[in-house]
Amino acid sequence: MYNPKHFEQDDLGVVSELIAHFPLGVLVTTQNGALEADHIPFLLEGDLAAGAKLIGHVAKSNPVWQAASTDAEWMVIFQGPSAYISPNWYPSKQVHHEVVPTYNYAVAHIYGKLSVSHDAQTKLEVVDQLTASMEAGRTAPWQVLDAPAGYLDKMLEAIVAIELSVTRVQAKWKISQNREDRDRLGAAKGLANETSSPTAAYMARMVEAKTGIGRP
Repeated sequence: MYNPKHFEQDDLGVVSELIAHFPLGVLVTTQNGALEADHIPFLLEGDLAAGAKLIGHVAKSNPVWQAASTDAEWMVIFQGPSAYISPNWYPSKQVHHEVVPTYNYAVAHIYGKLSVSHDAQTKLEVVDQLTASMEAGRTAPWQVLDAPAGYLDKMLEAIVAIELSVTRVQAKWKISQNREDRDRLGAAKGLANETSSPTAAYMARMVEAKTGIGRP
């Protein structure tokens, strides 16, 4: 990934926050000599660093798990907030007009070794952890054991647990930090009033703070 120094995000705590808030990752693998991409919700276990685990599951009918190998390095892409930035939001436009549109975004590439498990207990634990994470904060969270035992066994039989053991992390936060403060804050104000982008409110806070993942 092209990642100029001023856009590099080295704070792995901030990257972990992005994964927690935007857990749908794109798992990139090679199958039969061709690149494949699968969209899978992941849960990060522990602090993000080499050796950390991203856990998830896929349908047994999905051939992606058959490509798993601890001999190769795979990649999961997490896309955070993104938004179009209009030149009209820059105060400097009124001075010299030397401005152009751009697009802000936060993204993380997590590399690692992919392994799978068909063990029923392991699959149950993965599903339970993912569900608890997704249901957290709800007034009446659904729990895996709410499902009838026979039905749950049938559902678990139809999936495969996957795990990415992290080897390295590359993250890019393109959030107007390369602009002078008046333009950066102008972009944050413009984003805060934007309604065309579902993540503009997130991006507004990111641009204002120059870090984090923002809060809608």
